Amino acid sequence: MASSTRQSRLALQEKLDSLSGIDLKLAGELFTISNAIQQSAQLRSMLSDPSAEAANKEKVVDAVFAGAMDKAKSLAKAAASMRWSASRDIAAALEQAGVRAVASQSKDLDGLQTELFEIGQLSSHDPELELALSSTRAPQDGKAELVAKLLAKKVSEAALVLAKQAVYSRSYKRFAEVIEQYGLWLAEFAGESVAHVTVAKQLSKEQVDRLGKALAKAFGRELQLNVEVNEEVIGGVHVTVNGEVIDGTVLTKLVNARLQLS
Repeated sequence: MASSTRQSRLALQEKLDSLSGIDLKLAGELFTISNAIQQSAQLRSMLSDPSAEAANKEKVVDAVFAGAMDKAKSLAKAAASMRWSASRDIAAALEQAGVRAVASQSKDLDGLQTELFEIGQLSSHDPELELALSSTRAPQDGKAELVAKLLAKKVSEAALVLAKQAVYSRSYKRFAEVIEQYGLWLAEFAGESVAHVTVAKQLSKEQVDRLGKALAKAFGRELQLNVEVNEEVIGGVHVTVNGEVIDGTVLTKLVNARLQLS
């Protein structure tokens, strides 16, 4: 991520954090604004153009998103006043702000992170479902309805909001990848790092505890642990931390030794 986009994302997050009364309605409106910008090259260009007058950008936001709540429009206007390395970055930043709004209002962030991980696993382990939710040919509203039917009364309202938004996102090609990214953003909000561990066989609670201690020692901090079983994983264990692959390093050998998998 280029420095201008990184700085603008952080500034937008700070503005969001300064607001009171953050709720799922605000998150939903941020997602609606982000989706509209993602889908319109003209809107992306107008709002991310550094040479355009700020007042003119604000008029565009007011006109296009007239029905949005003031807080959502103020964040959109703030984003439009910032510098972005690429026009698509403004939409992605507002999407991340929406996820952060969901995290901010959550009273059980750990539970929400677990729900997202399980939703991602449900999709990634079902090729037909993953294809249906990731297809660019299928109407996005139809995919959102499918998600709602699949998860109705099975997950929290916050998890459902994120899962439905994931079918509109253009950050990644696959639904499961979007869900994984949302999980990383939740962990970032919580000040945590996420370790995604894929193992060849089911681990006992004792092994999971040892795994957590091994990774915490290696990284010098506690990590949120997401464990997935895949019999085809090479070497018995595969580790990523915040999306960075650790597999094939001394760390993996350490984890293997702790888990007695090798």
